Amino acid sequence: MYLLLTLLGVVLTFWWMYFVLQKFLRPPQIPEVRRPFQGRKQWALALAQPMVEAAGVEGFFEVTTDGLTKETRARLRTAFLHYMEFRANASDEEIRQRLKATLETAWFRADLRNLQPTDDPAAALAFACVRMAFFVRNATLLGWIDATTAWRVLLLNAQRAQDCFTGWAHFARAYCAGRQQWISAYRADLLGGNFTRTDVQRYRDTPASLWFNLPWPGQPAFSLERRSPHSIS
Repeated sequence: MYLLLTLLGVVLTFWWMYFVLQKFLRPPQIPEVRRPFQGRKQWALALAQPMVEAAGVEGFFEVTTDGLTKETRARLRTAFLHYMEFRANASDEEIRQRLKATLETAWFRADLRNLQPTDDPAAALAFACVRMAFFVRNATLLGWIDATTAWRVLLLNAQRAQDCFTGWAHFARAYCAGRQQWISAYRADLLGGNFTRTDVQRYRDTPASLWFNLPWPGQPAFSLERRSPHSIS
């Protein structure tokens, strides 16, 4: 019995030493760098924050994100096909070709084509700005839009928000109203959860919130440079 206990003690001692040494000798793990977009791009993506939170899309605001998880891809694909009024069995190539042909010429009309007589146009515009920012960024991560085209649309979308609203509080109130009038007319909203005045206040009081922390308008989404009249470029 004594011999067995001794052997057991020796085994446990070596086991403990093995795991301790493994801990100290193992190469240090380099944490994944989660580098957010900055400047104009950060501002353009910030418009989508309520929908990003509601949909649980990870890495939306990060430079290093180049795709979506399998679960998120499946969930967003169904919603986006409905959003684009496209058939459910469309292939990725068909979606890419359609977006290539229509996105840059029609993005600014999305969610604004069939307004009701009682709809507030400013509220509808804020709602459209949030949805377009969410859609274009995720469509890029789904491989449907090339990055250059996506940023042109995202920055133009940001520019219209900057031009039409006086600040984040104004924009947030308009988005609340826009979403409410959208769903009140029994129009489908598959791309996000509720957003109420309580959420507006929560965003205001949350230090990590992009809304109310980024300057409005901040850096213009597009800055026109004066060129020489003799320039042909």
